[in-house]
Amino acid sequence: MKNSDHTIHKRNIFQSTIARIVVVVIVLVLPINIMTLLLSNMVLSENRKQLAAETKNALEMKVSTFEDVLDRASKRLLFMCFNETTIITLAQKGKDIAHSELSSNLVMAREELKDVRQEYHWVDQVFFTFPESELVLMDGYTGIDYKNCRSMVENAQPEEGTQNGSWEFRILQETPILFGVSSWRGSNFGVIVNLEWALGSLELDQLGKERTAFFTNLEETRFTGAGAAYMEETNMTLEELRQSGRYQVYTVPMEKYGLKLIEVVEWNAQARNLPVAIYVVQVVSVGLTLLVIPLLLLYIHRQVNQPLRRLERAIDRIEAGDLGYRIRTGNEGREFEQINRSFNDMMEQVQELKIGVYEKELERKDIKMRYLSQQIQPHFILNAMNILYSYEPEEYPLIQKMVLCISKYFRYIVKVNAAFVTLKQEMDHIRNYFEIQKARFPELFFSIVEYEEGLADALIPPLLIQNFAENAIKHSLKIGNKINIYVIGEYHQEEDGQPMFRVRLADTGEGISDEVEEKIRIFQETGRLQEGLGVGIQNSIERLKYLYSGKKSHLRIWRDEHYSGTNVELIMPLFYAEEGVEYDENFTGRR
Repeated sequence: MKNSDHTIHKRNIFQSTIARIVVVVIVLVLPINIMTLLLSNMVLSENRKQLAAETKNALEMKVSTFEDVLDRASKRLLFMCFNETTIITLAQKGKDIAHSELSSNLVMAREELKDVRQEYHWVDQVFFTFPESELVLMDGYTGIDYKNCRSMVENAQPEEGTQNGSWEFRILQETPILFGVSSWRGSNFGVIVNLEWALGSLELDQLGKERTAFFTNLEETRFTGAGAAYMEETNMTLEELRQSGRYQVYTVPMEKYGLKLIEVVEWNAQARNLPVAIYVVQVVSVGLTLLVIPLLLLYIHRQVNQPLRRLERAIDRIEAGDLGYRIRTGNEGREFEQINRSFNDMMEQVQELKIGVYEKELERKDIKMRYLSQQIQPHFILNAMNILYSYEPEEYPLIQKMVLCISKYFRYIVKVNAAFVTLKQEMDHIRNYFEIQKARFPELFFSIVEYEEGLADALIPPLLIQNFAENAIKHSLKIGNKINIYVIGEYHQEEDGQPMFRVRLADTGEGISDEVEEKIRIFQETGRLQEGLGVGIQNSIERLKYLYSGKKSHLRIWRDEHYSGTNVELIMPLFYAEEGVEYDENFTGRR
């Protein structure tokens, strides 16, 4: 029989109201989203190419400028070899020249080197060495200790006549430098560039967190500081960065100088520079999506609001004494059909009760009827739906969130057929209920719903806690007075050692009145309905008495004399759910 019911359930899944809503949303919104995705991808692809080209061109221009400075500085030094008298004299007669003449020539040569470095300020140091006389002339500063720098210059051995020079990327004292040296008729000359400072001269040292520029050698095995740090941070090689899809790696080689200038840009940084066309596409997409909202609300009205109104009218007729009234079936979603059939079946049973057990059965059905009335709560659902109607079109995310919360709420209350559910299910429902109420009363209350981990499968009557959560909202919320609501589940042990569990609910409102406290006490002692006392509280007391017949259970509601607000304490026997079992009134459960 269970297998048959399961088959029918699977077969009728698309008769579910929730399933219908989901299908409508997918059918209406999915084509719009697909169109937006295609258009956005086209625009993104085109603009990504354009941004890449612009970035590459800018980088090539900087490289061209840098190479031009190096080339002109080298040519200027070469020109000095055969045009400046002081350099020619030091190269040809440096070993034999008189001391006074040597000093004079050295002073003039240093001045000429200083002029070169000042003219080409991107070059950090220029030098001349004369191997025959072992003279060394240097001007500038590279950030490296002078002795180490002089030793490197003295040990350079370029081939004779290499006017174009040889260039090398070196790391000296943890400083990346470009070292260029040439030779002409007895003199060696060249330049030294601190590559970290060169990045500053090229305005590439302050690009932000999502862009990084650095120099490497042609083999990409040595890096300036920013590059080495970036490789370590990403834990990727340059080739892996190129292949990742997350980064754009722009490379401009400088073959003559044995260098590559590289700029790595995260795609997110480039995306911010996209033209207005992409935002136009997004606005159009949002506009089209907003057109769907009225249709969605209309569908929800027909599939949810109208059936709820029919249920509300049916409950009013029954409460008025028309026990022969029946709800028309066959046109609703699966959940409403189940409620309608249950409602009609229950009324049939009420009318067919034997006279001998009429009063007892009537009491039992009365409790269930009030529970069903509470379970459905059409006024609450209608208020929630009115919130949906009150949202502006641009508040579509809020509408989505509210529809999801209402769907969860509705799914729970229409599927709670058993006398008991797990504490986890009930607490999740309370959390969802508070989310809906926070949409109705934004920023008027703060809630905490928690329970000890081992109580997740503990059994509790469904919607029992909600009665008191509703009272906290209904009687404690006031405009301008924010309150806190706490719902806590925890273990409890009676004096006789019987395992129990306790659910406590407290709020920081004005608190329950003495009059209501007295009415609760009278109802608990006599069982007589008290005028002015909420149906939910009386129903909860009766349900605890009915469901835990012969077992200890306790409900206490009071106002603490030291703190504001109402306190509710529910103590129940501790039973656990068994997988795949629904518990009726005569459950035994497992300890």
